[in-house]
Amino acid sequence: MTNRERIIEESRRLMNEQGAHNIGTTQISESLKISPGNLYYHFKNKEDIIQALFDRFEIEIRAVIAEDVVPPISTSRFVAFYQRSMSVAWKYRFIFGGLLHLLRKDNALALRYRDLQAWALENLASITIQLVRDGNMVKPRGENGHNSLALNTWLIWSNWIRHIQISSETYQVESTDMVAGLIQIFDVLSPYLDEQFERSARRTLARNAALDLED
Repeated sequence: MTNRERIIEESRRLMNEQGAHNIGTTQISESLKISPGNLYYHFKNKEDIIQALFDRFEIEIRAVIAEDVVPPISTSRFVAFYQRSMSVAWKYRFIFGGLLHLLRKDNALALRYRDLQAWALENLASITIQLVRDGNMVKPRGENGHNSLALNTWLIWSNWIRHIQISSETYQVESTDMVAGLIQIFDVLSPYLDEQFERSARRTLARNAALDLED
């Protein structure tokens, strides 16, 4: 692993543990036992490191949304899609735990996040449209029903980390909390899903309850 890779990975680990606002380049270089000059050779500041981490986060979540769900959407792929999306959220949980702070500090990052969000919402709506075409979901009510359902699932996914932090006396998030977030998304989708499809999906989820989470 190159020094640049080590800096990125250690930054992610430290920010996940302590929050991005509590970690600076000094803590990162000290944790890696490298000189500040070595770190600044690769990154001009902390925001530069966060941009590099966001690069990876964006690639991973776009891959999940764009590649994991191929029509027709089977129950196993349906469950795997949401499992992988929650795994990505866990891997980069510092982003969601301090999202407003991060976006306010970096206008370029804010623009990137808004673009990603708009793209994700469009594609999440496409997934529900495909489920309707497959006969496994009833069309959500309202003129913008598909968009509303996509937004509801996005809001749970993108805010789940902060919800758990706020609800915890220690402000900490545990890996098991991500399974609860996954179930919450399923509960929002359940009223629209075909009963047999939903039962099959929940059985699949129960068999594979443990998420593949990377610290």
